[in-house]
Amino acid sequence: MAVLSLSLLGSVSMFGLAQDGITGGARKLQAMALAETRMERLRAAAYHTLLTADLDGDGVVDVRLQDSGEEGDVVADDGEYTARHATNAIMVTWTVRPDRPILANSRTATMTVTAAWVDQAGRHHMVRLGMRRANPVFVGSDGKVGSESIFGSNSDLRRVSD
Repeated sequence: MAVLSLSLLGSVSMFGLAQDGITGGARKLQAMALAETRMERLRAAAYHTLLTADLDGDGVVDVRLQDSGEEGDVVADDGEYTARHATNAIMVTWTVRPDRPILANSRTATMTVTAAWVDQAGRHHMVRLGMRRANPVFVGSDGKVGSESIFGSNSDLRRVSD
């Protein structure tokens, strides 16, 4: 009888452990899906609209990315624009960093999406995705669209390799 009780107790604790693993996996999957969705929206958006977001898909801007040191933006006026939105206890934060001070004049923008959550045990978890996107209507110093390489001139590349 004692052996049966111990084996049942062990089985029940294993079910609890398995349930925690399944719950954690489901939360990670949900966070990854939220991060991928936000990154895909940034990828598909018109370049000049990267600093705004329509969260519910109704065509109305719900969020404007900030560079004010508030609302998830770490440092004010650092050229990195940030917004965040919570869904099902997962905080999705996305940043857009143009390579020049004005988005319309930039050659590229680096975008990062982070989905963060806290599990039932109080442990912090995070999924982070990143992408660099070219400005399709960038006008170079010679006045031609797309005339400058986003990677710099050949002389810049030689200096790096010296």
